[in-house]
Amino acid sequence: PRERIQIKHDSKIFSPANLRAAQEVKGYADLISYYMEQRCTLRYTGGLVPDVCQQLTKKQGLFTNPTSSSSPAKLRLAFEAAPFGRIVEMAGGSTSDGTTGGSILDVKITAVDQRTAVALGSSNEVSRFNAMVLNTRQPH
Repeated sequence: PRERIQIKHDSKIFSPANLRAAQEVKGYADLISYYMEQRCTLRYTGGLVPDVCQQLTKKQGLFTNPTSSSSPAKLRLAFEAAPFGRIVEMAGGSTSDGTTGGSILDVKITAVDQRTAVALGSSNEVSRFNAMVLNTRQPH
């Protein structure tokens, strides 16, 4: 029988993407500093696919890809953020749309090439992202 993959609520692995946004978004710079101060494992590929695959293998992790005015969204909602968000949520993790703090799965697809910010992974870490970067709390 196959093992059921469950992503833990907490994580010691973080995978920040779009680090240029940290120059303009103080909350993102603070979040990165927090993980460094906690001596968490930094996984910096900047790639959604390898970082989510590691979350499923290690059963923990946080992938973040926020935006700023000079560092716009690159990930496509329909083909990258939403499908991988679905996988993460099915494995017990959480997602954030990177703007309101709601699930990436609640964002309506309005264009084939629609781009989006995203955070996904261990639920407590997604909540930390929402609190520090978006100044909001994600409902549990």
